[in-house]
Amino acid sequence: MHGSCMGKTITIDDEAYKLLSSLKQGGRDSFSQVIHRNIYRKANTCGELEAIYDKLPPPDVDLERLERIEKERGRRSGGRK
Repeated sequence: MHGSCMGKTITIDDEAYKLLSSLKQGGRDSFSQVIHRNIYRKANTCGELEAIYDKLPPPDVDLERLERIEKERGRRSGGRK
């Protein structure tokens, strides 16, 4: 993904460190990877926005729940009396 031999040292407070650490996905995940996954530049054009969306992973969707929602769509709770 983002592989670079060059690095920069930054200073962050303990709260920021805890936040970044909590976003790591496994022992091999670097803080750079966490930042790239979670921090985005403002999109100034539709093309830039589309490029951002293309890089995002697919959403984590509970397919069983989605099917239940689709099946129950349009039903009234309790119906008319």
